[in-house]
Order: sequence, then C-alpha cells, then structure tokens
Amino acid sequence: MPQVKGRRPRRLTPEERKSLTHGDFWIPEEERAVYKRALEALNAAQVPYVVAGAYAIYEHTGIYRKTKDLDLFFEPHAVVDAARALRDAGFVMRLEDSHWLAKATAGEYFVDLIYGMGNGVALIDPDWIRHSRPGVLAATPVRIAPAEELLWHRLFISERHRHDMADILHLILCVGDVLDWERLVQRTGEHWPLLLAQLLAFSYVYPGYRANVAAWVYEQLLERARADTARGDSEEADFTRG
Repeated sequence: MPQVKGRRPRRLTPEERKSLTHGDFWIPEEERAVYKRALEALNAAQVPYVVAGAYAIYEHTGIYRKTKDLDLFFEPHAVVDAARALRDAGFVMRLEDSHWLAKATAGEYFVDLIYGMGNGVALIDPDWIRHSRPGVLAATPVRIAPAEELLWHRLFISERHRHDMADILHLILCVGDVLDWERLVQRTGEHWPLLLAQLLAFSYVYPGYRANVAAWVYEQLLERARADTARGDSEEADFTRG
C-alpha cells in the first residue's frame, strides 16, 4: 500500500484501551452508575448485545462526542430477554417504535435497545455480534460494534435535525486502512450511492488519506455510477428516497 502522508489523529494506546476508568472523564458518575447497572444486568442474563453510538465511535477513533444515552444493539429475538433483565434491574421499559427501538429508563437517564434501522431498511443481524470486539464501559466488559457495521448504519442517518457524516469520515480516517471493505460494500448492496457519496466527501476533506480506502472500492462504485447514469432517468419518475 502506498505510504500515506500527513499526520493521523492519535490512537488510544494499549494501556488506555485496557483501562477500566478511561471512560470516566466523559461520563458523569451518576449516569455512569446507571449504565453499569444496565450492562451488568445484561451480562448476568447472558443476552448478546454490542455497544454502538458515540462510545463505539470513541473506541474506534479516540474522538469524544458527548452523548445523552447509551445505544445497545440486539438481534430482534434477544430484545424481550434484554427487556426482562433490565426490568428486573429496576429500569422502566417501554416500546418506542415497534420496528426498531425500545427504551429502558432510570430517572433522567435511558438506554436505547436498538434492533433495527429507523427507516426499516434492515434489522440487526448476527454479523454485528460476530465481528464485534471486546471493550470496557463503566468498568464492565462489553462488546464494541464493528466499524464496518457502524459506518453502514450511519449512511442512512441524514435528517433535518441529525446527520452522521462526521462519524463516517472519522471512521474512514482512523480505521479505514484496516476496514473489511469487501464486507462493507456487500452489506451496502443496492444503497451503494450513499457509500460512494461519503467516499467522495472523504476524498475531498482528507485528500492526504485517500489510500485509507481500497482503490478497487472507488473503481467499482464509480463504474456503477457511470452505468447508472448511462441508463438515464428511472421509469419511477415520481419516486423519491428523500
């Protein structure tokens, strides 16, 4: 691979990654205690899950972003067991949106139990668990969501009040050179224009790090774009994804 010029953001040292307290400085103690109770309850009940959201982004990039909750991802079949474990641990449970989200609340703090995409495109599948990695949150062992799935999930978060492009670009910047691009492209499937758009944005924002993306990914997606353009307008003239 060609040598990449420029300076990368500092990655966490092995000692920092092993630390049981490296998250304390950004999670207030009361909030941290709530998360610890939730995580310990799920671990004790042996319910499979991965930590996603801002904490997972931090684990992969070392970039801190304040968050108001804890995002945990489950396969759909595990959600009922997770809800029971959290209810028994003193959380108030409610189903927020039947196709993707439940919530566990404890006072002003809450944990999101996410088992699908908000737009209904997909459900959380075994690959989220299979490709996860070990981590520590609130002095509790957890599994961290894989960077590829995190990036794919964020491709679809582009709303009036929320846009996750920064997370996508930071993931490519910090771990793009070790991403499984084949798995990511395959997972993106028919939604490849969203991935191509973010890769072009990354190339613009971080021109010195273009080698973080495998060359064949650019070539394949640009070839798809050329073929798509050559076909002209879709027959579904009134159709929109916006």
